[in-house]
Amino acid sequence: MAIMNNTETTFLLGYVEQALGGSQDPLDPPISISCNGSLAKWRDKMNFIDIRVNDPGLKNNSEAFEKMLEKTQELGIEAILTLPEYIGKAYSVPPALNQSNTKKEDEKIRGKRKIYQRPEKLVHFRPCYLAIPNALKGNPIYSQLKVEDCLPIIELGAKYGVKNIIVPVSQPGEFIDPLAETQFKKALKVICDAAKKHEMKVLLRNGGISAPVFKKMAKEFGVGLAYNLGIALLECDDIVEVYKQNTEYISVVMFQQLIQGLDKWNNRHEEMEKALKEMLRAEKDYKKGLEDKDTHYAEQVLIRYNDAYFAYVDANKNNLYNLGLFQSGDLNVIPLLKEIRKDIQKGKTKYLLLETVPNTKNNDLIIRSVVPNNFTGGF
Repeated sequence: MAIMNNTETTFLLGYVEQALGGSQDPLDPPISISCNGSLAKWRDKMNFIDIRVNDPGLKNNSEAFEKMLEKTQELGIEAILTLPEYIGKAYSVPPALNQSNTKKEDEKIRGKRKIYQRPEKLVHFRPCYLAIPNALKGNPIYSQLKVEDCLPIIELGAKYGVKNIIVPVSQPGEFIDPLAETQFKKALKVICDAAKKHEMKVLLRNGGISAPVFKKMAKEFGVGLAYNLGIALLECDDIVEVYKQNTEYISVVMFQQLIQGLDKWNNRHEEMEKALKEMLRAEKDYKKGLEDKDTHYAEQVLIRYNDAYFAYVDANKNNLYNLGLFQSGDLNVIPLLKEIRKDIQKGKTKYLLLETVPNTKNNDLIIRSVVPNNFTGGF
């Protein structure tokens, strides 16, 4: 909530929306305030929403993002926009083998609330950044994000009074080298100039950026820091010390639980890519069998086609994220919340973002930990 006492103590509590673009989401399960409970239902439990715009240039789903901004404005919920970190591409899904086989496979990936339904298209997301570190150059998993694809997003945000834009820097654990730093700064200047026209604040998200490099960019461009605790855990930060040393720059803190291990993080991407390649090979062979009217061959390939599809679905299951602060995880956020409490008691404004599936227990944890003892206002 926007919590205030009689002085200037303020903090805002918010959630992530990362499942807008054509109802697709680079995470599985999705982190979504609109898919897991309507905005209207949650509006009394949140002040802002971080809308992850996984649609470079707003080329495919601009209407969905604009509708979300209209809705947040209508409900009095502040919106923050995060520039693209993923580029999605749709692929055909194989025809089901037969009813019994399909049911057997679908049982394996049944959700808690409804049976899995095979989608019309499979949307695969590849990470994209404004600058690719040298260590990742040539890796087909990563795509280059063009600065021109960021500008329409800033303009749309300006239309609806957005005041904060978050820029992901790089893949967690893959720090930008001097060449990538130069490339990133060139793009960042354009973004900052565009944001400045609309009185927007640009915040760099940690992940792939060292403290000295961030400090240089903060000095040159006046950017702040959106501090993601899950990424900090992957990069072995002492989160309390990093926060204390950078509190003047940190206005947004993202509370994300993440099982530690960059190898697991990277392995997920690699397994998805491997399954996708096999699926595309099988699709090509399947179509060739149909063209040649070789029914037996097409039927045999269809088995491989479906196996590859379900291998992709299994790889896409995201077991890295603990979507709730009360689930198992390596991250203890209480010491950090105590530091944040000290800052808000000094009158500093902090945006506390729950990068989890919406849950009132999470709200309660944050409020108990950061609201001053002498707070007498209402929620």
